[in-house]
Amino acid sequence: MNPEVTPSFKIPKYLSRTARLLNRINVTWATSFALKLFFKPLPFPIPKREEDMRNRATKHELLTKNAREFLVFELRAEGPKVLMMHGWSGRGSQFFEIANFLHEKGFHILSIEAPEHGELQGGPTHMIDFVDSVEETCRRFGDIDFAIGHSLGGMVLFNVLARSFWFEKLVTIGSPASIENVVGDFCAKLEMDERVAKGIIDYIENQYHIKALEASSDYLCQVYRPEGLIVHDKQDQDVPVENARHMHQKWRGSRYIETEGLGHRRVLRDPEVHNAIYDFFKN
Repeated sequence: MNPEVTPSFKIPKYLSRTARLLNRINVTWATSFALKLFFKPLPFPIPKREEDMRNRATKHELLTKNAREFLVFELRAEGPKVLMMHGWSGRGSQFFEIANFLHEKGFHILSIEAPEHGELQGGPTHMIDFVDSVEETCRRFGDIDFAIGHSLGGMVLFNVLARSFWFEKLVTIGSPASIENVVGDFCAKLEMDERVAKGIIDYIENQYHIKALEASSDYLCQVYRPEGLIVHDKQDQDVPVENARHMHQKWRGSRYIETEGLGHRRVLRDPEVHNAIYDFFKN
């Protein structure tokens, strides 16, 4: 494995030790502990390399229907509108190289920064807040032609399709195939067992009145079939590449690009990926 390919984040040892201990003592306590971590994005400073996009773009401060604050960074142009949705603990400006590349080609860019992320980071949130943010953006800016989702952002975009909004073409980058996979990987990182994973999924279904299966990308891609491009790195340490291979089988007619040596984040800054997305949108 490329030694430079590392996870986007590592669970602090004191948290994993606490998780393992609670898992052995009491699964209810362990699940409660895991839920607090699961819905709290990790705080990350905004890198200097993203400042140019954040300064050049028109920044819109918006509210979801549940009054959750989020941001939209807009780079105006005369061409098709491209919506970008980052993943968990990400930022709207993580797409800065893709956004700049497409904007120079004439595309109108709308990059969302979800509640409690980026410069808004601080409190708990969840995937439905992401979906609400995309829905409000679609209402504010009109029809969106294309969309790009990184990591959890890919699943978010499929859930927006289920709300009767549409993207002619959809790109997912390093995205999970299912909520079960997201929860399973999270528990594996904490070294907690399947009982805790089941408790988290039960909580999600009861609290947000959704079925995990029906909110998962590998289900929704079979119901809503936009033209699709799946990009995933073979050494992605955050979302295993098996997610993408599985999605490609389920998403009829999708195109698939498997990169190597870029990991979960650097894939967003790869020129070959940028060109592939441009070619997909243009042809």
